[in-house]
Amino acid sequence: MKVTQGEVEERQVTLRIELDDDDLEPYVERGYRQAVGKMRIPGFRPGKAPRQIVEGMMGRESLISESLDFMVTDVIMKAVEDQEIESVGFPQLDNVEFDPVVVEAAVALNPVLDLGDYRSIRVEEDPVDVSDEDVDQELEALQKQQSSWEPVERPVAHDDLITMNVVGTIDDVKIIDETDSQFMVDPSSTLPLPGFAAELEGLEVDTPADFTLDVPEDFADNEIAGKKAEFTVTITDVKQRLLPELDDDFAQSVRDECETLDDLKEQLRENIQDATMRQNEHEYRELAIEELVVNADMEIAPLLIQNEIDQMEARRDEMMKRLGISEDDYNRFTGKTAEQIRDEMHEEAVEKLNRSYAISAFIEQEALEISDDELNDRLKQLAREGDETTGQKLTNKELRSERVKSSVRESLLIEKALDRLVLIAKGQADEESEDDSSGEEDEAEVAAPSTA
Repeated sequence: MKVTQGEVEERQVTLRIELDDDDLEPYVERGYRQAVGKMRIPGFRPGKAPRQIVEGMMGRESLISESLDFMVTDVIMKAVEDQEIESVGFPQLDNVEFDPVVVEAAVALNPVLDLGDYRSIRVEEDPVDVSDEDVDQELEALQKQQSSWEPVERPVAHDDLITMNVVGTIDDVKIIDETDSQFMVDPSSTLPLPGFAAELEGLEVDTPADFTLDVPEDFADNEIAGKKAEFTVTITDVKQRLLPELDDDFAQSVRDECETLDDLKEQLRENIQDATMRQNEHEYRELAIEELVVNADMEIAPLLIQNEIDQMEARRDEMMKRLGISEDDYNRFTGKTAEQIRDEMHEEAVEKLNRSYAISAFIEQEALEISDDELNDRLKQLAREGDETTGQKLTNKELRSERVKSSVRESLLIEKALDRLVLIAKGQADEESEDDSSGEEDEAEVAAPSTA
């Protein structure tokens, strides 16, 4: 097998792989075994015809074609190994020739990444300040949850629950036709169109009303965006919300542990503070990662980006298949063209890869590792409590699985890296660690990405 490497451009290299007869023999044999079972040759039982007869009937090129997919992948992988190329991702097949047999492919190399002076990254923390207004809003939400409804004889008002018959058309085509439809009158609602709820206020029961709404130019359904929608509405019933009194009895009814309204307010304040702190911590971590990526100088092969886009498209296509919708339907629902969607995928792919490789480089720079004790503690936790997202607990078989151990170890390593990055961003990284890793910020190849 003769391998010729092209020049490295944008962290990828082209390989020209020429195969001789000895190289081709296993693939011709594989092609024969795949073909002979499908052929019916007089004088031979199915699958028993000798290779020379099958090859004489089909031709050597046809036998190679029978195992082409396997051959191409196998040959490229062998060439990468023989040439000691530090590749990553899936190679891209560019061309196959048959006389002589030549495979040409593009191979992505490990990205080159320089994190720069990442130790100087600083991100300002947002203070956690829970106001009385925040507590009142939560209290009002609880109050609404405990509310009841009573019929009223008056025009429709804000926050009413109405029953109506409604017909809506655009270009004489019905977009809505419902009888006895219940609707909460909230002017901030954008359903079925922005401004619909506001038109209902002041309407009388059993009095048909007509009105026109302009569909926004940026409406999700681009087939009706910018058009006019005609509505005919008849209100058949109006109910108003009855809110319970905000007193100690109310507090006891919504929280068993609360004796008074003040107890409830204090609990709500603590809950809001905890939720705000968690949200701030998440946002702070994301900002720190963003700063790490922004300050890094990296070069990633376009082929890696394309591989990522291909995977995103495959997931989208699988989703559309499950939902039974076409690509045109999907584009219409999103209100975007195929080109816009692909541009967004490209941007997302670049962002994801930049993030992954930056974190991997950070782990290497900081010489972070996961001890066996740390791994075993997390495995025991997953067996006892289950995964936070899925709630699924590990079985004894999974606890012994190297695949599971590797996945959990990587997850722990990313957690440790992000915790370390947050300390750096807050200016709280220990001096000893800073001294140990000084002078280790040279440009380096990043062997494998991490995800976070």
